[in-house]
Amino acid sequence: MYHGKLRQHLRRLRRLRFRVKMKYTKEITDKIVEQYKSGQTAKQIAETLGVADRSIIAKLSSLGVYQKKVYTNKRGEVPVKKYEMIERLAQLLEVPSDQLESLEKVNKNVLKLLETRLSDPKPS
Repeated sequence: MYHGKLRQHLRRLRRLRFRVKMKYTKEITDKIVEQYKSGQTAKQIAETLGVADRSIIAKLSSLGVYQKKVYTNKRGEVPVKKYEMIERLAQLLEVPSDQLESLEKVNKNVLKLLETRLSDPKPS
């Protein structure tokens, strides 16, 4: 019984901790920007100030400092959407992309192969 009440209390405290309304003074803002540029994550900065990491991200974004993490696939590449590949193929073929609409069902590897061959054709 004691553990249940303790757990409830801890949950309530965690929720309250992130409800702190931060007034960003010039000093605090400069400190946040400095910490972020030195390599600290928004989460680390938020923990030191006792605010939500979304608050720090919002502040850094409004200042134009925050850089969203770039998602990469397991090969370390930035993923490319099929429609983007089809757009590039359409440009190489000099046709409207809606004429290549059925290529959306094709495997990405095939689209890459087509793009590679069309962009750098081997002389015959």
